[in-house]
Amino acid sequence: MAFLQRFLADLFVNLTPGRGISIVIDVALTSLLFYAVLRLISNTRALQLAQGLVIYYLLVFGVEWLSLKAGLLALNSVFSWLRSFSTSFLPLLLVMVFQPELRRMLGRLGSSKLVSSDTHTQFTDVHDWEESVDEIVKSVKYLSMNRIGALICLQRQTGLEDYVETGVRLDALVRAETLSTLFYPNSALHDGGVIIASNRVVAARCLFPLTASADLERGLGTRHRAAIGITEETDSIVVVVSEQTGVISLAVRGKLTRYLSPLELRGMLLVMTKPIASEHRFNMTGVFRRRKSNGQQGGGDGQA
Repeated sequence: MAFLQRFLADLFVNLTPGRGISIVIDVALTSLLFYAVLRLISNTRALQLAQGLVIYYLLVFGVEWLSLKAGLLALNSVFSWLRSFSTSFLPLLLVMVFQPELRRMLGRLGSSKLVSSDTHTQFTDVHDWEESVDEIVKSVKYLSMNRIGALICLQRQTGLEDYVETGVRLDALVRAETLSTLFYPNSALHDGGVIIASNRVVAARCLFPLTASADLERGLGTRHRAAIGITEETDSIVVVVSEQTGVISLAVRGKLTRYLSPLELRGMLLVMTKPIASEHRFNMTGVFRRRKSNGQQGGGDGQA
C-alpha cells in the first residue's frame, strides 16, 4: 500500500505533457498485452487455473498484511514464508500451467511468413488444388449422406509430420473414392484422421490431440474434439463428418463451424487453402538452402 502511495505521488509530481503521453502509451501497450494473454487462454482450462493463481496470491498477501496489522507474528511469518516460497517457484509454475498455450503461441510464431519452411506441401498448382478440393467435397458429401464419420486434416504452413508418424503412410492421390473407402466402417484404416498435403493423401489412421476447451456443444464426441485440438496446435484445417447425424463441420484455429452444405464447404476450402507462389515469399529455410546450394556449385566449379 505504501509503495502504491509513493508511486502515485511521484507520478503526479513529475507529470509533464511529454510524460503524460508516454504514460498513455505505456498503459495502452500494457492493456494490449493483457488482452492478448486473456484472449489466448480464453475458453480453456488455463483461464480457470489463472483465476485460481490470482485468488491464491490475493489470499496469501491479504492474510500476511492482516496478521501483521493485528500483531499475529507467528501467522505473519508463516504466510510471509509461503509468499516467498511461492514467488520463487512462480516462473516454473507458470510454464507448467500454461504449457499448452505457450506451445500454441510458439507454433503460430513459427508458422508465420518470416520463418515458414519452404516445403512442397505449402505451394501447389492452383488447378490441381481446385481439383483436389472438388474430390474432398465429393467424398464428404457421400460420407454425410450415408452417415459415415470422417476426419480429414488439410495441411497448410505448419508441418504435420509428428501426427503423420502416428498413423499409416499412404502417399496416394486425393480421390473421392479413396477417402470414402478409408472411412468406410470396419475397414482397417477407418479409425483416426486422414492427413492431406500437397494434393496427396499422406497418411491415415492418425491420432490428433483432443481439445481441453470446456466451451463446446453437448453431443460433440471425440472426433470433433480431435478436430478442434489439432487446429489449436497447428494452422491446419479439418473437415469433420458426424457419424450420428451426418452434419458437416469445419475446424479452423480452434473454432468449429457446423451445419455446412457441400457447396459452402467447397467455397471455404478454396478461400482458406489457396496456394501461394513460393518465389515471392521469404523464409529462413530457403535462405539456408540457397546458401548450401551455392556452396556446392562453387565447390564443383573449383574441382572442374
